Amino acid sequence: MTCTCGHEHTLLAEREDADKLAVEDMTKQAKSQSGAMATLTRARVKQLKAEISAEQTFASTLRKARAQLLETVETAITASNPLTLLNLNDEQLLEFILQGGLGLALDEFIEQQEAIKEAAEQAIKAIQPNFGFDSIAPQLDTIQSTTAQAVFDEVILPTFKTSINQSLRDLLVDIPPNIVMSNLEASLKRSEGTQLTKVKTMISQYGRSVTAVAAEAAGLDHYLYTGPKDGITRSFCRVLINLVVNDKQMRKLNNGQGLSVITSGGGYNCRHSWSPVTEGFVEAANLTKAKQADINKANRSAKR
Repeated sequence: MTCTCGHEHTLLAEREDADKLAVEDMTKQAKSQSGAMATLTRARVKQLKAEISAEQTFASTLRKARAQLLETVETAITASNPLTLLNLNDEQLLEFILQGGLGLALDEFIEQQEAIKEAAEQAIKAIQPNFGFDSIAPQLDTIQSTTAQAVFDEVILPTFKTSINQSLRDLLVDIPPNIVMSNLEASLKRSEGTQLTKVKTMISQYGRSVTAVAAEAAGLDHYLYTGPKDGITRSFCRVLINLVVNDKQMRKLNNGQGLSVITSGGGYNCRHSWSPVTEGFVEAANLTKAKQADINKANRSAKR
């Protein structure tokens, strides 16, 4: 899925073949390159595939968790007074929801993060072969845990909690249980699209955050913007693809979505990556450094 935002763009981004096209485009790029540049692009293809796999696995697990949670809620309603469930405090309700299936989704998400981290390490090694992630393990562990927590605390759990509480209140006004459960299922399904868009963005942010921490530790302060360039690529990203920006320029970039450019690229659903590079690599690969005019053009494009 390439860079898109907004209702119209989200529909484009969610085309079934968008991920496939992005991988094919980058794979084609790698085949036309040689040496370290080809190695770097192949590493980015692997990272993109890992992120896509993480998203697909999470979506599948989320649906299974939703089905299991619906069964758990129905069983609880049948076995006890709805008022008992309504009186659960936040911590108790959280535990109820996790036991209802979302705990499995959390475990799957953490496992997928490992694959993304390994791919990001390969991309760094394409530039700095002797640099390993062991030296920054504590920072990476923190990024991993805070990302997983944010996915559930900020995206998944609030929706599940609100939907369950609304359903329980409906029971108190004598709405038939079968209608209540049907409404609960519909509510959870409606929220899925928004949840997955946010989770996809957070998965990509995780990969870029790992890269940013590694780049700082390795002393790399130039970044090549890599990724697909096709009909559903944002104008902001299109301007920057295959250009190298430095730290100062990075801080001036604005994707127009209130998200950090170094960790979010073009914004929601972005499929592009910042690849840290050395001055020597820039020269050897004959890469183009971004000028102030490029930064200005990208920022103007983001506001359209």
